[in-house]
Amino acid sequence: MLTEKELDNAGASRASIIMKTGACVGGTIIGYLSQFVGRRRAIIVSALISGVLIPAWIMPEGERSLSASGFFMQFFVQGAWGVIPIHLNELSPPEFRSTFPGLTYQVGNMISSPSAQIVNAVAEKTWITSGSGHRVSAYGPVMGVATAIIATGIAVTTAFGPEKRGRRFETAMAGVDEVASAKVADLEKAEKDHKTNDEQIEMADRKL
Repeated sequence: MLTEKELDNAGASRASIIMKTGACVGGTIIGYLSQFVGRRRAIIVSALISGVLIPAWIMPEGERSLSASGFFMQFFVQGAWGVIPIHLNELSPPEFRSTFPGLTYQVGNMISSPSAQIVNAVAEKTWITSGSGHRVSAYGPVMGVATAIIATGIAVTTAFGPEKRGRRFETAMAGVDEVASAKVADLEKAEKDHKTNDEQIEMADRKL
């Protein structure tokens, strides 16, 4: 926004704040909806919509248009990424639940950590003409290509993965098969209900 769109610092800051607000709103709303439509469907649809919005994200020139398109872009970007942690939790083996989601997420961060440097390096070697006619570094187009690759990657990866929405964490026991774990939980509940019935019968006998 400063280099390519030639906004002043205040305008760029305001636009960035609005974009981050979109991320917060999108993560909240789509995260909630994923409980009903499914984690994979929420991630894939959000990622694909964010990819469609890339031209609207990088082409506008003014602060208002950049803020508006950036809001919706970040809405769907964080809508996709905001669902990933719970999706990882639900996919996690019970015995590794405290480690698996965070470790998986941070390994992904480690692999992608050079991306900002790569984008900057490519953008600073590529030149475009700004709206005012100046030759500037092509940050927008390079970021658009990088975002398209990421959106496609997350949509494809999620599409070929499993779905375990609504997984009951409290019924899973570490080191025990999940089916067996659920059966144990059902037996414990049945035993508790049986004891409750016995107690009610005993109380009724005492009253008689």
